[in-house]
Amino acid sequence: MAIEGDFWYAGAMDTPAMAKQPAPGPLGEVQAFVNTSDREKGTDELAVVDSATTWLRARGLILERVISEAERKRVVDVREALRDLLEAHHGTPADPGTGPRLDRLFAGVQLYPHLSHEGGTLVAGGQGVDAYLARLAIGIVEATVAGTWQRLKVCRVSTCRWAFYDHTKNGRGAWCSMRACGTRSKARAYRARKAAAQAQLRPPARPA
Repeated sequence: MAIEGDFWYAGAMDTPAMAKQPAPGPLGEVQAFVNTSDREKGTDELAVVDSATTWLRARGLILERVISEAERKRVVDVREALRDLLEAHHGTPADPGTGPRLDRLFAGVQLYPHLSHEGGTLVAGGQGVDAYLARLAIGIVEATVAGTWQRLKVCRVSTCRWAFYDHTKNGRGAWCSMRACGTRSKARAYRARKAAAQAQLRPPARPA
């Protein structure tokens, strides 16, 4: 462990390349979707129907029209429910209502098995927003089978909650970047402990 002023850290810090490295395979689509909202910058690519439609088209979704406000709200609800769900990958119990909420939001999404001599895969069906949600569902199912789903997390800093893939060997990463959120979080904890220790050293107040 090292201490530099009010900052302290333990172990090796992540590299910029590691911090930016996306989740593998279709799970990367889930990560990109959750990160359409950047809380620290105050930006949201799904904030209005026009920008949401542009983003979905950029991800390869065929849309013949601008999505409706109801569709946009559904997509945003899915995003935030997934963000809440990913918090449980730190070991924190998930809100018991998150799973049923996602089940309702994904109701009607069509997935089809595609079988060949090489094995079986899932294929997204439907159109528009349903087709995109089907793609997300496939990514989650495949990641669960591959054992990578638990490594997709959200940053523990409440003002960040950026989705990141935990590339650490022990799978105990807590922040999207050790150089940014990790250092700030540890610094706050260090200052709190320092203040508590100093308070204990102060002599008790004399009775009046």
